[in-house]
Amino acid sequence: MIVAIAFALLSAMLFALAAIITKYALAYLDELTGAFVSVLTMALVFWCVAIWNLEWDFWYSKATLYFVIAGLFLPALGQRFQILAVEHVGPALTSAIGAFLPLFAILPAILLLGETVTLMQFTGIILLIGGLILAATGRGISWRKRAFYLLFLPLGAAIVRAIAQPISKVGYNILAEPLFAMMVMTTVSFLVVGIMLFVKGSLKRTLSFTRGHWLFVLVGAVTGFGILAIQMSLVAGSVTLTASLASVTPVFSVLLGAYIFKNQPIFWWHWVVAVMVCFGAVFIVAGQSAL
Repeated sequence: MIVAIAFALLSAMLFALAAIITKYALAYLDELTGAFVSVLTMALVFWCVAIWNLEWDFWYSKATLYFVIAGLFLPALGQRFQILAVEHVGPALTSAIGAFLPLFAILPAILLLGETVTLMQFTGIILLIGGLILAATGRGISWRKRAFYLLFLPLGAAIVRAIAQPISKVGYNILAEPLFAMMVMTTVSFLVVGIMLFVKGSLKRTLSFTRGHWLFVLVGAVTGFGILAIQMSLVAGSVTLTASLASVTPVFSVLLGAYIFKNQPIFWWHWVVAVMVCFGAVFIVAGQSAL
């Protein structure tokens, strides 16, 4: 279980870093081309890594079908929603609304995988969600000046990531090969985003090499390893544990913004959020141990 916890928290940190880099990248490149470049980067990285451990029998496994289905959602649609959300509502609010991920991931896990949620885990999830909502609303955001429909963008990113987790977990119950799974998922996602770009994008813009292209290559690498960390957590633990701990991305977003990128001040509500998130994580882990 320690391995699952460590990889879930690592994924949260990597997603926070990717959201911040995406904000800088969008100053140089549009979101659709950025999504294509980042997903292409993920696919190339995992083909280069996974090919050395690839066995032909993997392709004939029933698990491959689940990895293909998961790839239709993540990273393809997840990356598209994520980049759009960062562009329109910013990395901080995008990360905060991602706190709803456990709600969307745990219900399918209960229905498809027979996972159970203890009262202690449920309490921890409520604390997590409450703390992360405070992380968003405590920033002095004027909701009257915001277009509420834009909040569906980060919510869509959370839903897509959540849907992909139980689907890929079903695959791991058959074939526990996360590198192979990521190779399949990123390849499918590359084709999905490639079709979107062919229909709506600009080939000339895609083939040019600007600073935005290189930044989105970095976004793809960081996001790809974040998704791999989630897969490793799913292999070692449950969807409930992984989805809950991976949703603490806003905490890392604030810490990175305050101490590394120097663009995020620390206020009193951040400490309240930290306490709520820490207790929520402890309850979730303790509840998992009690199962």
